[in-house]
Amino acid sequence: MKKSLFFVVLATLLLSATSLKAQLGFHAGYAPQTLSVAATANDLPANPSTRMQGFFGGVHYNRTVVGDLGLTAALQIRLNSATSNTAEYTFQDWQFIADLPIQLNYGVTVADNLTLGAFAGPVLSYGISYTQKTADAETYEVITSTDRYGTSVPASALKRFEASAAGGMFLKFKGFVLFGGYRLGLNDLDRMNDCTTKTRGFFVGIGVD
Repeated sequence: MKKSLFFVVLATLLLSATSLKAQLGFHAGYAPQTLSVAATANDLPANPSTRMQGFFGGVHYNRTVVGDLGLTAALQIRLNSATSNTAEYTFQDWQFIADLPIQLNYGVTVADNLTLGAFAGPVLSYGISYTQKTADAETYEVITSTDRYGTSVPASALKRFEASAAGGMFLKFKGFVLFGGYRLGLNDLDRMNDCTTKTRGFFVGIGVD
């Protein structure tokens, strides 16, 4: 159901962009993420968080709502990765996510061709894949490979759908946009009842309209 909703919203936005002749553009940036895991049962120890490097890129469209108030919607692919080591093992995570940010923005012209503004709104995300590999620290031979979205290892299984809130600032000069902000995951991604798993992280990027 949630997967269908994600693609229905995407199709609606793409059709709206065509019918409204919206301003299309491209963007890319850096978005590290923290996957925070907290034990909810009193007899369980706190779980460590996973800090992941992240990069994203995609397309967006801008539409004026009224005056200086606008709407920006985007479709982007995000890649997260993390590596950690012990004396015996190397652990590596690779995660691909499709994001659908929908942001209201307000900009003020501060000089010729220069606009400063802010944006805020929801981000709908769908996990495409998440592979976690364990390898020998000396030979780098892969010992196990786990699909975090699968059910083969229920204790580490994650939900694919995520809803987040995001906000930030942007600076637009002619057709280029510099932006940065913070994203906070709202729903628990863990499939088990003994843990709460959420994401958070800042992001910076550049766009071309």
